[in-house]
Amino acid sequence: MEHDRVSAEGFLEWVLSQEGRFELVDGYVIEIMAGAKQGHNVVVSNIVSSLGPQSKSSGCRTTSSNTAFPTLASTIRYPDIVVDCGPPDPDAMVAESPTLVVEVSSPGTSLVDTTDKLDEYREHPTVRLIMFVEPNSVLVKLYRRDSEGTWGSEKYDDLASVIGLPEIGASLALSEIYDTLMPRNRPCLHLIEKINGQKPR
Repeated sequence: MEHDRVSAEGFLEWVLSQEGRFELVDGYVIEIMAGAKQGHNVVVSNIVSSLGPQSKSSGCRTTSSNTAFPTLASTIRYPDIVVDCGPPDPDAMVAESPTLVVEVSSPGTSLVDTTDKLDEYREHPTVRLIMFVEPNSVLVKLYRRDSEGTWGSEKYDDLASVIGLPEIGASLALSEIYDTLMPRNRPCLHLIEKINGQKPR
């Protein structure tokens, strides 16, 4: 089946009986990396632990990894975290109304996450927040859609920062994201005023 073009419905039925991890991309079944480093898993767990109780107050559910997210007619992704604010349905096979999606960087996934997936997530009508998290260094990039439908971007690289997420009735402190980890601070850029005693021209 991996080499045949399939429908979204056919993929969802097939993937239930599989042990590996797969996504549907433009009608083709793609196997995605199984397993992740501890930093990745801890960050995912920390975010779910923080947002889960908070988002309940807005009628939303926070899940990780196994929530199917149809982004296009023939593409189904599995973000690291989804906050779904649609009507509850225990038999649903996909996120009904994803409001926040989170991708935590892993080796080999960053390029796809920040290009193809970002474009797909931004086109989804119910998504209002898209978050990318680096597990090994203190860095969170958040894309937020305003009431006019315009996307803006925000960057957080200080453990003392708190990200307001009123769209799901929550906030997320970077200290919570990286709790129990020892992430590196991002290197700072230093302005060079003189080279060999002279100002650069």
